[in-house]
Amino acid sequence: FRPLMTRIDSSRIEAMMEDSRESLEATPGAGGETDGAGGETDEDTSPADPKIEPVAETIEFADFARIDLRVARIVNATQVEGADRLLQLELDLGDHSCTVLAGIRGHYEPGELKDRLTVVVANLAPRKMRFGTSEGMVLAASDSDGRPWLLSPDSGARPGMRVK
Repeated sequence: FRPLMTRIDSSRIEAMMEDSRESLEATPGAGGETDGAGGETDEDTSPADPKIEPVAETIEFADFARIDLRVARIVNATQVEGADRLLQLELDLGDHSCTVLAGIRGHYEPGELKDRLTVVVANLAPRKMRFGTSEGMVLAASDSDGRPWLLSPDSGARPGMRVK
C-alpha cells in the first residue's frame, strides 16, 4: 500500500515559506543590498520598496513621441508674490525663451537655480494660472514626501537640445 496523498502539515508549510523568504533575502540584488556589480545600493531605490510609486499604464511610442522634451538653462528664478510654493523660472531654450511656474519654492532657493541646466516639456500648451501664465513644465522626480528633485542633463548638453 502506497498513499496517494498525505495530510497537509501546517508547520511544514510555514517552515517551507520561511526558508523561501530567507533564500530570497540572501540573493544579491533581491533585497537592495548590492547592485550586481559588487557595490552597495540604497534600500530606498529597491523596486519592492513600498515608497516607490508603481509604474503607470503602458503607452504607445507615438504617445511619447508627441512630447517635446528640451534641455533648458534657467536664466532667472524669482519667488511668485502671494504663492507659497511657486517659483517663476525664465528658461533659455536655445532659439527662444519661455516662462514656467514651478512648484519648487520650498525646496530650492532662486539664487541656486541660476544658470542650471534642466529638462522642460517645451510643447505643453500655455496654462493660465492665478499668478500668471506657465509656458511649459520642468521635469522633477519626487520622493514619498513629495519633495521635488529637478532633473539635470550632463554638462555637455546645451539649451535647445531635444531629449530622445
